[in-house]
Amino acid sequence: MSEVRVVGATIVADSARVLRDAEIGWSAATGRVSYLGPVRGPARPGDLAGAGRVVVPGLVNAHTHAGMSLLRGYSDDEPLDAWLGHIRAFEVRMTRDDIRAGLLLSMAEMIRSGTVAFADMYLWDAGLLADVREAGLRVLAATAVFGYEAVAYPAATPETGARVLDRTPALAAEFAGDELVQVAFGPHAPYTCGPELMADVARRAAAHDLPVHIHLAETAGEVQESLERNGCSPIALAHRAGLDAGRLHVAHAVHPHGDEDLALLAGAAVTVAHCPVSNLKLGAGVAPVPDFLARGVTTGLGTDSMASNNSADLFEEIKTAALVARGVRRDPTAVLAADALAMATRGGARAFGDRLTGRLEVGEPADLVLLDVTAPHATPMPDPVAHLGYATRGADVTDVVVAGRRLLAGGRLTTLDEDAIRADAAARVARIAAELPVRGRATRKVQDGTTLG
Repeated sequence: MSEVRVVGATIVADSARVLRDAEIGWSAATGRVSYLGPVRGPARPGDLAGAGRVVVPGLVNAHTHAGMSLLRGYSDDEPLDAWLGHIRAFEVRMTRDDIRAGLLLSMAEMIRSGTVAFADMYLWDAGLLADVREAGLRVLAATAVFGYEAVAYPAATPETGARVLDRTPALAAEFAGDELVQVAFGPHAPYTCGPELMADVARRAAAHDLPVHIHLAETAGEVQESLERNGCSPIALAHRAGLDAGRLHVAHAVHPHGDEDLALLAGAAVTVAHCPVSNLKLGAGVAPVPDFLARGVTTGLGTDSMASNNSADLFEEIKTAALVARGVRRDPTAVLAADALAMATRGGARAFGDRLTGRLEVGEPADLVLLDVTAPHATPMPDPVAHLGYATRGADVTDVVVAGRRLLAGGRLTTLDEDAIRADAAARVARIAAELPVRGRATRKVQDGTTLG
C-alpha cells in the first residue's frame, strides 16, 4: 500500500489548528504527509481507525543524555554537590556497552511516550548513531567535551576532548544526508571548557557547517562565578566566543543575566531547551519562559538525563512548563497549554534546522503520534489542546510514526526488543552498583525531630 491513513480522528495539526473527525495520510515510500483534511472514505485494510484517538505532531526532546538512563533513581534527594559526585562515580564505571544499553532503554521509553526526535549530549560514535537509525528515531547527537585533555568516559573510551573535536567533522560527514541522524559539537559548558576551547569550537563549527549544543546558565552559582571570572555571564561568554554565529542550541538558560542575555538568546540561529522537571528536581530554579516567549526566544522542552529527571515523558514537561511559570508569575496566562505544546513540537524541531517543523502539514515528514482519549481522564475533552497540556500522559500513546515508519503499533514496539533491553539494563546496573561504595540515603529533620528519608 502506497499510502497509510488514520481515518476519523481528532487531529491537532499544530497548537493553533485542530481538525475534528478528520483524516491524515502519508506515503510509505517518501515518509511524508500526503493528505490532511476531511475523511475521504472508509478505512481500508492497513489503515488506522481514528475513533477515540487524537493525532498530534511527534514530540521533540530538546535536551537529554540518553546513555545515562541506567542512572535513573541512583542519587535522588541529594544536595547538588553530593549528587554530582555520586553520578560521576557511577559514570566513570560505565563501558561503551553500558552506555549503549542506556541509549536503547531511553529510546524504548521515548518511543512509548510519543517522542520522535531528541537532541542529545553524551558519548556518540558511528555504532551508537546506527542504533538510533535502526530504532527509527531522529537524533541531533553531540559528544560531550569537558576540556582538551579531559577523558569524559574512561571505561568506555580513552578519547580526550581534543580527539573528540578532531573526529566530530568526520562523524558528521559519515552521516551527511541521513534522514534521521545529525551531528553537532558538544562543549559541555563554559565552566568546564573555558573561553579558548569555546572559541575553537565556534571556528570548527563554522568551517564544517555544524551546530553546537552547550549547557549555559543552569544555576545561579554558575552565573555568579562567570561574572567574577570572566566579567560577563555564561550566555554572553558564548557570544564572545562566536558560538551564536552559527546554529547554537542552549540547554537550560535558567538564569539569563538581564536583557542583554535575553537578546542574545533571541538570535535567529539560537534555540533554547527548557528542562523544567530536571531544574526543579535539582533545585536549579525556574527559567523565565514567559520572558523567552515575549522576546521571541525559540524555546523547546527537554527532559535532561534520567539521573536528574526520572522520566523521559515529555507530556510531563508540557504540563510542568505551563504550570510552574504560572505559579512563579502568579499569572494563569503566563504560559498557555498551546505555548507548552508548541515548545514540545515546533520549538524543539527548530534545533534540527530545516529537517523538521513540528507541524502536521502536507509535504512535511510523517512524524506523528496517536493518543487514546477513551480513558476517564480524557472525558470530557472540550479542548484537545488543553487536554494535551494538562491531562495527557505518555501512557496514552498507542502509535508512533517517524518518517512514515511505525515504531509503536497498537502499543507494541516494532523496532526494539523491550524485554531484552530491560533485562540487559538491569544486569548492568547491578554490576556497576556492586562496584560502588555503600552509602546511606539522604535524610532531613523536621520540627518534631523525626528523620525523613
